[in-house]
Amino acid sequence: SACPYVATTLEEALALSDTVTAVTHNHPEGIKGARVVTEMIWMALHGAGILEMEDVVKSKYYPLDFKLDDIRNKYSFDESCQGTLPPALEAFFESTSFEDAIRNAISIGGDSDTIAAITGSIAEAYYGVPSELRVKAIGFMDDNLLKILNDFESKYGYCSVKDVDGTSKMDKIVPGKMKPSLNEKERAFAIAGIATDNGNMKLPNTKMFNHLYKGCDILRGPINQDDYKTYLIPLLFLKRVSDVYDEETDIAIDKYGEDLALFDEKDLHKFCIPEGCHWNDIRECAENVGEAISNSMLEIERANPESLGGVFSSFDDASWTDKNKLSDERLHSLIEHFSKVKVGNHDYSDDVMGDAYEYLLLKFADASKKNAGEIYTPRTLVKLCVNLLDPKPGDTVYDPACGTGGMLIEAIRHIRSIGTEMDTYGKIYAQEKNLSTSAIAKMNMFLHGASDFHIVQGDTLRAPGFTEGNKIKTFNCVIANPPFGLDHWGAAQFESDLYGRRIWGCPNDSNADYAWVQHMVCSMDKNNGRCAVILPQGALFHGGKEGEIRKLMVNSDKLEAVIALAGGVFYGAGVSACILFLNNSKPEDRRNKVILIDASTICTPLRAQNTMSENDVERTFKLYNDYKDVTDFSKVVTIEDIASKDYTLSVGSYIEKTAVETKDPSQVRKEYIEAVMAVRSAEKTLRTLLEEGGFING
Repeated sequence: SACPYVATTLEEALALSDTVTAVTHNHPEGIKGARVVTEMIWMALHGAGILEMEDVVKSKYYPLDFKLDDIRNKYSFDESCQGTLPPALEAFFESTSFEDAIRNAISIGGDSDTIAAITGSIAEAYYGVPSELRVKAIGFMDDNLLKILNDFESKYGYCSVKDVDGTSKMDKIVPGKMKPSLNEKERAFAIAGIATDNGNMKLPNTKMFNHLYKGCDILRGPINQDDYKTYLIPLLFLKRVSDVYDEETDIAIDKYGEDLALFDEKDLHKFCIPEGCHWNDIRECAENVGEAISNSMLEIERANPESLGGVFSSFDDASWTDKNKLSDERLHSLIEHFSKVKVGNHDYSDDVMGDAYEYLLLKFADASKKNAGEIYTPRTLVKLCVNLLDPKPGDTVYDPACGTGGMLIEAIRHIRSIGTEMDTYGKIYAQEKNLSTSAIAKMNMFLHGASDFHIVQGDTLRAPGFTEGNKIKTFNCVIANPPFGLDHWGAAQFESDLYGRRIWGCPNDSNADYAWVQHMVCSMDKNNGRCAVILPQGALFHGGKEGEIRKLMVNSDKLEAVIALAGGVFYGAGVSACILFLNNSKPEDRRNKVILIDASTICTPLRAQNTMSENDVERTFKLYNDYKDVTDFSKVVTIEDIASKDYTLSVGSYIEKTAVETKDPSQVRKEYIEAVMAVRSAEKTLRTLLEEGGFING
């Protein structure tokens, strides 16, 4: 299957195929089987259609006088080429995608791994390998295999999937496209769609990445790949807690010396580690290692209910004490592996640890990728929201649907860039409905160096976690990417909300988008509160109750900007989104106005999705800052302008577009007639060739 990538002609590819096959096969059918695979891959790489490929097989190699349904119930193991190649080829010819081809191959049984490998090699050349499947495959490769893959692709290229209007097309990427400065793993994951330098996902420090990667190898076997994060994330956090505790002890010894005994533990440490629960205590366990891990996590939580409550127990799917899954020997190997590196604040920066943590979340999301989509908002998109809010040192920041805390982390980074680390203490607030996700958010904040934050678990719309009497607590900056189109969210209760959040109306129980908006607006400080919320673009133009709420929102003159984003910028989701930016203290020159920004074309296309690069974010943010009309991209409108269009905020209804060049009708007619005549001539030539070849009767 490698020969067609190396060769410059079909003849050369077939000659190479004969040479490499002769090493292990001397039967004519073996040579023939290799040649047909080579020719199919060559044709796929050079634009042949699937029917054309099938005709070549039938005319030169095998009759293929069956369908998979005809043989599925009676096919059995057959190691011969003549018994393996035809079913493998048919599995490809009946496919509609790469994954479908593999499923076809497996479905007939027999020598499944061989059949699927043959089918997959052709399907890869024809369809390309989807990024999520490539990521999983890379996850099973050791360093040697990964080096072979990278060496080959660096020299001969590789196939990618290009999604256009919902269809998949093979796109041959030429060698040298990847930056030579990337190491082997970074390059492989960049090809797979996890970018290293465009803001969509930043790989951690190479040493840390490699260490985590090898930790997965220890779990491989008894633990499903989708569950790696259930074990690695809390274990990494437990090691971090212990190493930070040791650092604080060393600092106290240097500072106080013999007087150390005069101080209480809470004066020396940000958290407490009970006796027998330190990482080193676990290392000393010769047996029942899983029980020691589980007990340490539980006791640390109990000793630190305010800061670490729930961070370990929410990973209740981890079967630490099930020796059928994880033997003492395997767990001891995992503990010793993590013991090889220190992960305290002095060993790795907050960014490196946080990035490693976020990478684990995305890399080992469930196979369906739905978890990754729920918890991960592209970092550059978060940065755009934070730039709009521009949190200052001393500001309070609140996320009512915080997920794993990514938006809060970016807010902290923004504040630190203009202030000090101390400026953020006690200023971060968040709520998250999912128990394990809220625990992850606490871990994420800790790993990024935030030491004083307030994250509560609960349903924000039904039971807000931050209140003052019968009112919602207010904050300087409110930011969120709430779940799109949430249904059964509690509309009946919201209709008579105890906290007065129904300021513009109650949305239908089938869509909570504007319930989130109203909650966030009520959470804005009355004097200088700002709010950035990500919503599906349907919120800009839907009618009914949403339309009425949108009308009142516009008339409140809190809305300062609307940004329509490119489709596909969210991992694993094709929905088009937008950002609403509201401000209780709009500048005087922006009163009674809203800037509408069309950023649908301000993006960087990747193979499996679009992304906003750092440059794309800067370009979009500049449009907001300039606050002026720019053809094709932005329009400043008044509330009266919006009212005249029935309060729709669909940016395309307002922004002036570059005029399309018009042609004289007579010229259009002339070109049309010429095109029709060219088609008729081509059809005549085709028919003549088909008749001469005996394919049709004259």
